Amino acid sequence: MDKEKNRLYLNMFFGTIGIVLVGVGALKYQVVMNDIEGYIIAYAGFILTAGYINYLEKSWNKQ
Repeated sequence: MDKEKNRLYLNMFFGTIGIVLVGVGALKYQVVMNDIEGYIIAYAGFILTAGYINYLEKSWNKQ
């Protein structure tokens, strides 16, 4: 059981790093393209996705 939890936490860690990298990539793209609408849409989607993943992680930890 302890090994399974360690694997879960490792996957959660890499998932969080992935979200951060997507956000940084979107920021870099927006700086290069200088598009305000795209900036707002990308970060709204990023925030909603991060919130949803946070919710999933909390509901998984309650089990």
